[in-house]
Amino acid sequence: MRILFTAFKGKNNSSKILLDNIDCDIKNKLYLTNSFNKSVEELINKLKNTKYDLIISFGQLKLNSNVIRIEKNGIGDRIYQTNYDYSKLKNDMIKKGFKVIESNQTNYLCNNIYYNGLKYIDEENMDCKMIFIHIPKIKVIKEIEEIANIFNEYVKLK
Repeated sequence: MRILFTAFKGKNNSSKILLDNIDCDIKNKLYLTNSFNKSVEELINKLKNTKYDLIISFGQLKLNSNVIRIEKNGIGDRIYQTNYDYSKLKNDMIKKGFKVIESNQTNYLCNNIYYNGLKYIDEENMDCKMIFIHIPKIKVIKEIEEIANIFNEYVKLK
């Protein structure tokens, strides 16, 4: 299984730090620019050039919360629901002691990349799945390596 991991750039962005800690080929990591248009352009260019089975995108929660939030929808002109069965992933995170919730709506840059990613996959009839996961700010969550290890297991399943 070929997985693309994405996160937004930023020295103190927990999603970027998480991506830094995932053990996969740099070709399967995409550090997105913190721009509505540029980040979508970066993702679509990556998808045009490489076939992926799954895209796992990360964003940083704005609130000082200690939960991991799985986003089910990308919202724009219409609602795109994730096409990925995340139940095993959710259970893996819970087994490691993390509090995980599901959310029907994300916002800002995170929603923009998720919505446009799901839209592109749908419009291009791609055999690719996508999920978006918000993680706490780095000052709230100290177990970034433990979260990364969960995703490292997915990398090994190829």
